[in-house]
Amino acid sequence: MSIQIHNDGIGGPAASQSAPLGSVAQPGSSTRIGIAANSDADQVEISSLFGNISSSAAALADQQAAHVTQLAAVYARGQCSADSLQVSHALVSEAISSASVGEGS
Repeated sequence: MSIQIHNDGIGGPAASQSAPLGSVAQPGSSTRIGIAANSDADQVEISSLFGNISSSAAALADQQAAHVTQLAAVYARGQCSADSLQVSHALVSEAISSASVGEGS
């Protein structure tokens, strides 16, 4: 069994250009990573949108970690007070919504 992949003309004239690693892509552009010495070499195209999503996710993770650290410090000082009624309502609401999502499967 043999598999052949023909990519003639898929990439257009820019297909043989490779961006250096570590370069910053402009919004709406893409980065090509591959071996430029051989025009038949495999190439991977990574959209700058992926980079933006990745950096946003990392920033969100940093914000969440800082918030958890702040909450832990408040709890350690004994300044944490939770409204038990609000907590119980939130727990019950979450349980109900999780159960109704599971029923649809």
